[in-house]
Amino acid sequence: MSYADASYKFFGGLSKSIRPYFIEMRDDLKKANINYTLEEYLSISLFTTVVTFIMETLILSFLFGLFMNPIISVILGITMALTISGLLFFLFYSYPTAASKGRDRKIRKVLPFTVSYMSTIASSNVPPISVFKTISQFKEYGELTKEAESIVRDVEFFGMTTSAAIKKQAKLTPSNDLKELLYGINTMMMTGGNLGTFLKEKGDEYMNDYRRRIRKYSQDLSLYVEMYLTLIITGSIFFIVLSSIISTISAGLGTILVQTMVVFILLPFISVAFIVLIRAADPT
Repeated sequence: MSYADASYKFFGGLSKSIRPYFIEMRDDLKKANINYTLEEYLSISLFTTVVTFIMETLILSFLFGLFMNPIISVILGITMALTISGLLFFLFYSYPTAASKGRDRKIRKVLPFTVSYMSTIASSNVPPISVFKTISQFKEYGELTKEAESIVRDVEFFGMTTSAAIKKQAKLTPSNDLKELLYGINTMMMTGGNLGTFLKEKGDEYMNDYRRRIRKYSQDLSLYVEMYLTLIITGSIFFIVLSSIISTISAGLGTILVQTMVVFILLPFISVAFIVLIRAADPT
């Protein structure tokens, strides 16, 4: 029995009863490419939260019991375990949305290059499904490859028409740009328009947007560097010099500890935060 099966066995009934309160998660699960039904995902969330709560209560109560009254240690253990388990369930609740947005960012990064390649393929007047089949063979396109694989699978294994498969994937994709593109491709197929020309125009549009985001990122990067040098580096040096002068006058010993924490803890932490911020804003 898998973990999902065990979770559903214990909490399947409860998941069905609370399902209406989490109905908005259903679309996010599909867009995040999480292969669980809403009831299964809720069951896994509840099962994991309850097991974690029980284990945390036992461990924390034991640890607190080493230093204080048993009754108080149990109350503290339950309180902390309840808080941590509540945060864990919130992480389960928010994960599909975060994963969906993550897929959206990854698709947006490679979409200009993928569409340009698609336009080259379509200009040879091959069937539209052949365009998606070719894209599905390039793992370099990441999440876009998975989107193309889903369309090809629906057509070749489930017998759907190309139009139906495209419209289905347009509803499931987390990217609004890709959704617009897929509906546009379907329109070209239905009206007999020139798919190659359409894809070339969309490729140019996405590439212009990509260039705009690169320019904006370079401007933001300059701002981040100036903020880092001015506020963090210069500010830290000023603080250390000023605190050293004050320490000399007042003969305070605690200043050395504060300076050590600033240099070896605060500065590295802020530097890592800046790196994460810059990486998150990177459009490439």
